[in-house]
Amino acid sequence: MRKRKRETDGQTDGHRRCAQASPSIAGSPLSQMTSSHAMNIIPLAQLALLFSTLLLPGTQALLAPTTPDAGSALNLTFDPWTRTLTWACDTAAGNVTVTSCTVTSREAGIHRRVSPVGCRCWFRRMMALHYGVTLDVNGTVGGAAAHWRLSFVNEGAAGSGAENLTCEIRAARFLSCAWREGPAAPADVRYSLRVLNSTGHDVARCTADPGDDVITQCIANDLSLLGSEAYLVVTGRSGAGPVRFLDDVVATKALERLGPPRDVTASCNSSHCTVSWAPPSTWVSLTARDFQFEVQWQSAEPGSTPRKVLVVEETRLAFPSPAPHGGHKVKVRAGDTRMKHWGEWSPAHPLEAEDTRVPGALLYAVTACAVLLCALALGVTCRRFEVTRRLFPPIPGIRDKVSDDVRVNPETLRKDLLQP
Repeated sequence: MRKRKRETDGQTDGHRRCAQASPSIAGSPLSQMTSSHAMNIIPLAQLALLFSTLLLPGTQALLAPTTPDAGSALNLTFDPWTRTLTWACDTAAGNVTVTSCTVTSREAGIHRRVSPVGCRCWFRRMMALHYGVTLDVNGTVGGAAAHWRLSFVNEGAAGSGAENLTCEIRAARFLSCAWREGPAAPADVRYSLRVLNSTGHDVARCTADPGDDVITQCIANDLSLLGSEAYLVVTGRSGAGPVRFLDDVVATKALERLGPPRDVTASCNSSHCTVSWAPPSTWVSLTARDFQFEVQWQSAEPGSTPRKVLVVEETRLAFPSPAPHGGHKVKVRAGDTRMKHWGEWSPAHPLEAEDTRVPGALLYAVTACAVLLCALALGVTCRRFEVTRRLFPPIPGIRDKVSDDVRVNPETLRKDLLQP
C-alpha cells in the first residue's frame, strides 16, 4: 500500500463545523497502526480522556450536518449522527406549528414519518444516508398550511469514498471490518470507520494519524455496547476537498460468523461409528433450533469422495462404519438456520474401526480367572455342606421293638402273623 501525504494544517471550515456540531458524541484515542493496517479499538470508557484533544481541527472526520437553509423560514438543520432534524423555535414567520416530519430516499428505500417534539424531529430508527435524503416538514403558519423541505447530500467527488464495506463478528468476541479505497480517491485521503449502536453510542472507531498509510481494516475488541443493530460509516478526509462517506445499517446477527464446533469426539466399533460435539460459542444468543450441523467423513486415499450428513437440533450422529476400515477422518461445522451462514470446519479427527479380535493374553487371563472362580465356588459349597452337617446332624429313626430285634426271625414272624 502506497504511503500517503501528510495532511496540511489548512482544514476547511466545513470540517471545523463537524467537530463543533456533535459535542455529545464521545471522541476516541488515535490507535497505533499494525503492520497489516488494522486498528485495535480502546473501550469507550477511555475515550473521554482525550475528548478535548479530539475536538481540535484535523483529529477526526465526521459527517457534516446540513447548514441552515437561508430560504427557509424555519432554518432547518439535520444532524446525521443523531438523525435529528431541528429548526429555530423563534422564527420571523410568526406563529409556526409543525405537525410532522418525513424523510425520504428512493435509492435506499427510506420513507418514514415522525411527530415533532419541541423544535425537533428525531428519526428513531437508524438509516443509510450515503445516497442522500430529502427531509420534509409539514405544519401551519398563522393557521394556514405550510411546507418546508431540506436536502441532505453526500458531498464529494464520485468515487472518492470507500467501497465494499464488510464487517464480521468473529470468535464471539471481536468485530472485524474491511473496505476498499475508492477508485477516484485523492492521494492524501485518510479514511475513518465509526460503529454506533441504535442509541447513538460509539462501539468502535478507527482513524489514522497524518502521514500514516491509508487504513482499510478495523478490529474492535469491546462489543459490550453493541445491540441488535449497528450503524457502520466510513468517512474520508482530504486537503483536495470533500470525500464521500459510505454507511450501512446491519443486524448484528447477520454479522456473526460461527467458529468450529467444540469438543468433537469420534469412536467406532465393527458396525457403527459415533461422532459427538458441542455448539460453538456465539456473541448473539442462539437456541438449539437456530443451529444446524454438517458432518463430513472421507478416506485418506487420493481421489476418494467425501460423504456429508446434515444434522438439525442434535449434537450427535451415528452411521455405519465405513469400509475398508481405517484411514478415514471426520470433521464438523456449524451453521445458522436463520441466516444460512456456515462456520468454520473443525480439525479432522481420525475415524478408525476398533479391532474386535480378543488378544491371546486377555483370553488366557479370562480363562484362568473363570477356573479360579469355579474352584473357589466349589470349595465354598463343600465347606458349607460339611459345616451344615455338623451343626444339624440327621435325626435317628424310631425303632420297632419287635422287628428290630435280631433274635426274631422275620420269616417265622411273618408265618405266625398269617395264621388264622
